[in-house]
Amino acid sequence: MPTPPVSPRQAWLNWTIGVAFVVLVFGFQTGYAVTNGKIAGSLGMGLAEIGLVGTAYTWCFALSQLLSGSLLDRVGARRVLPIACALLALGAALVAGAESLAELLWAQLPLGLGAAFGFIGAGFIGGVWFPPQRYGVMFAWVQFVASVAAFLSQVVLSRSLAAYPWTSVINTIALGGVVLMGVMLLLLRDPPGWGREHGWPKHPLTFVHQVFDDVFSVARTPGMASNLAIGAVSFGAMLAFGVVWAPKLVAAQGLAEETAHLAAAFCWLGLAFGAPAFAWLSDAVGSRKKPLLAGMLAQLLLLLVLLVLLWGGMGSGWQFGLLLFLFGLVAGASMLPFTIGCELVGPRRAGTAAALVNGSQFVLGGVMMALPGELVGRLGQLDLALGVVPLLVLLALPLFGWLRETAVPAQAHLAQP
Repeated sequence: MPTPPVSPRQAWLNWTIGVAFVVLVFGFQTGYAVTNGKIAGSLGMGLAEIGLVGTAYTWCFALSQLLSGSLLDRVGARRVLPIACALLALGAALVAGAESLAELLWAQLPLGLGAAFGFIGAGFIGGVWFPPQRYGVMFAWVQFVASVAAFLSQVVLSRSLAAYPWTSVINTIALGGVVLMGVMLLLLRDPPGWGREHGWPKHPLTFVHQVFDDVFSVARTPGMASNLAIGAVSFGAMLAFGVVWAPKLVAAQGLAEETAHLAAAFCWLGLAFGAPAFAWLSDAVGSRKKPLLAGMLAQLLLLLVLLVLLWGGMGSGWQFGLLLFLFGLVAGASMLPFTIGCELVGPRRAGTAAALVNGSQFVLGGVMMALPGELVGRLGQLDLALGVVPLLVLLALPLFGWLRETAVPAQAHLAQP
């Protein structure tokens, strides 16, 4: 039977709901950069424990990516996303109620499980409700909205923590998750004809086998390994600074805590504009590799400048804010691996490819968030410990030799009728 036409109104409604979930996820993730000091003070944690909690969340999040993409490909957003939103709300409530490091670590499990479907879910909705040629652009605009939300959440949370206990702030996020889950149950839909071929599996063991077959098939695609590694290093550097270390870096110059958080928030504002800018540039020049390489080189340069300022004891709040904005701007290139992954495997496994890209970015992001915390105790200097981040970016550059170009050349676009 012919498939009914897609309703543009329903397509944009679904995309808006998916992006709202991303806003909630990113608000909580980046809010940790603001709340971790309050949480650490309340529970008696040090720098290493702060990094450990961030790593625990990131690894739960990343491992959940092994299932998230295939579940969306095979089951659909309407059935999966409300459950994911409920898990996120539960995890946030557990964080607010934690009274020890162990309880805080356990809370990362439902948080990571739920959050794993946020960015991927919104990108997936864009892929199934909009034309295939808009896949990369829709992903970039998801990142734009998410990054603006991350910037605003850091500003709002920083001010909120001055007036309210951190537990109340986190509980508010949990309540937002409950409300959004209700909206999803009422309004979220799958594309016309989706139910005929998709749904919850009737044979769970066969389904699990199919999921891992999807994951391994995508991972073995030529060029995918280098794509995953490059994207992981680029976005991992962004996470390390945007979530944990940028506020510490700025505060080390003797600036006020609120100024440090505001300067660090400019990382996410830069990423908001960088993601669609690199998507546009990639299409304009007919290349994915060249803009991605340019972004990585610019990240390396800006990281070195930041460390020189830290080592020299120089820099005001606005100078750090400007540099961190530029760092986030060029980190927008880390969205191109999503487009490359989809173009490598085709639209049928686009959700799985996006999940692997996202998962690899957060796995290495967790490592890059935790490493400076471990090294600062051994080296005794924050600037030396943070030097591991640009070192990893430098070591990733040779991987471009194995990265496949997937874009249609710009001349081919012009030649098309």
